[in-house]
Amino acid sequence: MQPFKVLVKSPFSIYSGYGQDGFGLLRALRAWGCDVYPQPQWLDCPVPQDLLPLFSKTLRGPFDLTINHWDPTNLYIRPEARELTRAAVAWTMWEFSPPPTPTVQMPDGKGGFKEVKSKSGLVPHCKGRGTLAKRLELFDLVLGYDHVTMASLDSYIPGHVARGVLQGGYESSDYKPVSRDWHTKTDFMFAMHGALNNRKQVWGTVQAWVELCHEHPEFVKGAKLGLHTTVPGVFPEMNEIYQNMRLKVFMEAWDKPTLDDFYAASHVLLAPSRGEGKNLPALEFMTTGGVVAASNYGGHTMWLNGEYAYPLDYQLTPTFPGRPDAAHDAKVEVSTIKDSIWHIYNNRAEAAQKGALAAEIIPRMCDWSVVVEQLFNRVRDLCPHNGELIWSMAQKARIEARERTSERDFRREREGRWEQPELQRPRPVF
Repeated sequence: MQPFKVLVKSPFSIYSGYGQDGFGLLRALRAWGCDVYPQPQWLDCPVPQDLLPLFSKTLRGPFDLTINHWDPTNLYIRPEARELTRAAVAWTMWEFSPPPTPTVQMPDGKGGFKEVKSKSGLVPHCKGRGTLAKRLELFDLVLGYDHVTMASLDSYIPGHVARGVLQGGYESSDYKPVSRDWHTKTDFMFAMHGALNNRKQVWGTVQAWVELCHEHPEFVKGAKLGLHTTVPGVFPEMNEIYQNMRLKVFMEAWDKPTLDDFYAASHVLLAPSRGEGKNLPALEFMTTGGVVAASNYGGHTMWLNGEYAYPLDYQLTPTFPGRPDAAHDAKVEVSTIKDSIWHIYNNRAEAAQKGALAAEIIPRMCDWSVVVEQLFNRVRDLCPHNGELIWSMAQKARIEARERTSERDFRREREGRWEQPELQRPRPVF
């Protein structure tokens, strides 16, 4: 039987959300049994050792399935490439929604107001949106990571192109539950991790923390806040200013062992973000048994549940001042963040129980192996042309792969993935 050939057109980088998802998707498709070919839209070094052979393969069609996995600005497939694939899927995420009402009131420039039709959540900051509908014409299926994404894309997707929702996954086997002292009297740690820019609402978290420290002196003795960022937004200079409030900023790149230590030292991950496609750190952290408090919006809603996490209420507000007719995102009030921190701090047994449940549920729900199976199901159910054929080919490839590869061989391959040098300097003290 001919191999089931899948082309993945994506960024590949350990430093970005799309890039990490690109690597994860390659692994999951290969483990499924696909003959997978990466077509990098950009590629950052280092490339994980286990994936290096894939990047030396010649891109020679025809392909059975082409996946264009990137932001809306970069979704396209050339007519020549479309002729060389049985099915083409555009897979994307967008963190901003359209206004909640069909029309909004805007200043008319004469001291009054006028009624204006609401625009897409892509307006005004998604480049290339004027050509998006044309670029999507040759795809069979458009998948968005969440319902916010699809609400913003809806008016751009041609009528003959199928549409659906499917969030990208994560590699759950990279993280294991760790033991935490949930009743420590001095080191109960709240944390934020990632690119802590304005969208993450990190300064709202800082303000909530400062207010709690002033209102509850006993809180300072028992709790601390660690902020790890890879981009400017918060700065290490804050450490001296907030030292008495036990707030510490880490602005540096970490290897995985250091990140593992950070997760293990933390009890609660705070994610009051204005918008997310998925939030990879939250999924990783929950897999270790920690508990997450996250804005109940966008990509978070695809996995967030009050049974094993803390959903944060929000207000849907314009992303850009003066543009109530355009993109909106979630604003979690400082009071909401503060109330959540205080509640968790005083209900640690409840938080520990939620964290333990999350560690069981999240891998079974969000692992890339589960997502790839859902991907083929979406193609089967939503694509009238070749959808059933693609699904059947995928199932045959999976059966053949299981016959070829023993579980021990697969585990050995996974164990070799993180052979990167550890930090040649002292580990941060959390």
